[in-house]
Amino acid sequence: MRKALLMSMLIPALALAAEGEPLKQGLMYLGAGLAIGLAAFGAGIGMGHLLRGTQEGLARNPTIGGRLQTTMFIGLAFIETLALYGLLVAIILLFVK
Repeated sequence: MRKALLMSMLIPALALAAEGEPLKQGLMYLGAGLAIGLAAFGAGIGMGHLLRGTQEGLARNPTIGGRLQTTMFIGLAFIETLALYGLLVAIILLFVK
């Protein structure tokens, strides 16, 4: 698995270098992909934990469903901003020279 992941990251950089693109350009694309990928991965894990905790709390005490739902949506908004920051970093890496 690790070898396949490493090769999937190195092959595009080497292909761009072979076409005359500088290696710096290929590594920039790799960094942008990693930025958004890791941000989305972390946000997905965080959302899963938040939703699991909300469902467990709702199962234990159904009368506080409204307060749990409000808190859950605020938490989801904060988690989603982390993914948006990753997207912002990727866009900056791609378009700012």
